[in-house]
Amino acid sequence: MVSGKYSALSGAISREQTIANISANLANVSTTGYKSSMVSFESLLRGEKQINQAKGINYDRIRQTYTDFSPGPQHQTENPLDIALSGEGFFKVQGPTEVLYTRRGDFIVDSAGTLRTTNGLAVLDAGNGQITIPDAATGQIAVTETGTLTLLDSNGGRAEVAQLAVVNVDDPSKLVRQADTTFSLGNGGVETPIENPTVVQGSLEVSNVNMTEEMAMMIDSYRTFETYHKILKSYSTIDEQQDELGTLG
Repeated sequence: MVSGKYSALSGAISREQTIANISANLANVSTTGYKSSMVSFESLLRGEKQINQAKGINYDRIRQTYTDFSPGPQHQTENPLDIALSGEGFFKVQGPTEVLYTRRGDFIVDSAGTLRTTNGLAVLDAGNGQITIPDAATGQIAVTETGTLTLLDSNGGRAEVAQLAVVNVDDPSKLVRQADTTFSLGNGGVETPIENPTVVQGSLEVSNVNMTEEMAMMIDSYRTFETYHKILKSYSTIDEQQDELGTLG
């Protein structure tokens, strides 16, 4: 009986964590460049341990959370500072303590002329330097398909400003989720510059969260969680009845 109780408890905990993960995805369904978080389960006991120690009852938990890096749909905005990547790759931005990677391209130019993300992180060029766009308020910013930023002045002059850093990561599982759609590079991860990226100006990559699938998983997880909760309640009732029987005579 104790074995069954702990099996139900482990199942309830794992489903509660799953619901929290789904909730985070749904909360970011409209967040530009957001990548959905997924979970996978594992059994705590396998083979002979499950048969002999757990009497065939399975204990499970969330094995890991991982990120779905599949590209999201692109939304055309016509804003010259909205930039999307078609295909693989990440923009590089300067985080508080390290370089970060993101697919979010709704950039702005601050009062000093520095190109930044909407939450204030400086966008980096191919040499890991911050990008400054002089006279951005009076000129027209253009971005080529390969990520070269140019400024067109009112007289028709064209000046090359910078080359956006667009890189790939050899093993996306080495990317560690950080705040606001950014990722840091974990131990063993290696970045590789993309020689011919496909940069789309005037468009944004929206979240890759499939709302219909997430809602279906949410309903299923809630129902499973409720089932485990009912099982635990039943075990509590049986324990109470056993205690009562134990006091007879």
